[in-house]
Amino acid sequence: MKTRRILLKKFSKNDINLIMDLDGDSDVMKYITLGKARSFDEIKKKSFPRILNSYSNGEHYGIFAAYLNLNQTFIGWFQFEKDRDIKNAIEVGWRLKKEFWGNGYATEVGLALVDKGLKLNKKIVARAMKENVASINVMEKIGLQFVKEFYYKPDSNTPDVLYEKNQLI
Repeated sequence: MKTRRILLKKFSKNDINLIMDLDGDSDVMKYITLGKARSFDEIKKKSFPRILNSYSNGEHYGIFAAYLNLNQTFIGWFQFEKDRDIKNAIEVGWRLKKEFWGNGYATEVGLALVDKGLKLNKKIVARAMKENVASINVMEKIGLQFVKEFYYKPDSNTPDVLYEKNQLI
């Protein structure tokens, strides 16, 4: 998939260092692991196999590496996966290297992913920690609406939020 500025493609088994660039940065992980950077071992055993496995649900689905069209620089990833909890829904998400924050990339690709999901006649959902104002702003810019607060981890002190957009009829 390609947008005006971004190319998405599947990760290969040789791309583990790209995930280390993301998950190894405590700023990137602020709203995912409360700022705890993941070790290479954690990425090798858990994060990266999950990404590679994300392609097993069909050609449309997965977690895709994002590159600038201009110079092929890796900027992060975008998620387009069947939702684990909501029937007939696709979860969209993103994780970008901090030097690429604030450039509208998440909104640009997010709009394309929402459009793709709606054409597949799916509900689109996204989740974030309530404190993650930047991601919530993107969710709203791509046309998703607030549904509810919830606690992803029962022992968490911080609620998450669910946003969605209903499929085409």
